[in-house]
Amino acid sequence: MARYVVKLVDRTSFSPADEHAIQVATQKRFDEAFKDTADSADVSWGSGTPNDNLVVHFVPDREHSYIKQKWPDANIILEAGGHTYTGARPMSASEVYRKRDGGDFHFGSYAATVFHEAMHNLYPFQNADFVHKKDGTGLAAPIYSRHTQMTDHNKELIRQGFAVKNPQYL
Repeated sequence: MARYVVKLVDRTSFSPADEHAIQVATQKRFDEAFKDTADSADVSWGSGTPNDNLVVHFVPDREHSYIKQKWPDANIILEAGGHTYTGARPMSASEVYRKRDGGDFHFGSYAATVFHEAMHNLYPFQNADFVHKKDGTGLAAPIYSRHTQMTDHNKELIRQGFAVKNPQYL
């Protein structure tokens, strides 16, 4: 039985209530992925550590990218709700933007974005199409919002991705 650690790092200024709502929604996504298995992923807020399996930084917006501080050439698309950089393979760096199009997300959309970025993060040797192509092509369906349903393939990919530890950008 493996217990994986998902660490959310607040580099914005969420209220404790917002952090709690995001954590609960994110935990539900990972619980769904590990349902009926002996493994689990525990989601919490704090500082990332080298022992964490997945570290996701919440930053105010694209202009305040934590990833760009370390890798200025990282290419982040304008409409992104988050970004994962894997150019330092096997190290992965993931961030989620508090504001997109000038406004905050619903906490369930933050959770969906964390899950989406996790699929990029846990497979640092794959390209973006590995996540962005829809099921039916043998690849993962994208999960972008709280309304996006997780597929069995998404669950399988998350479970397989956690099985191999990649260093995380702290």
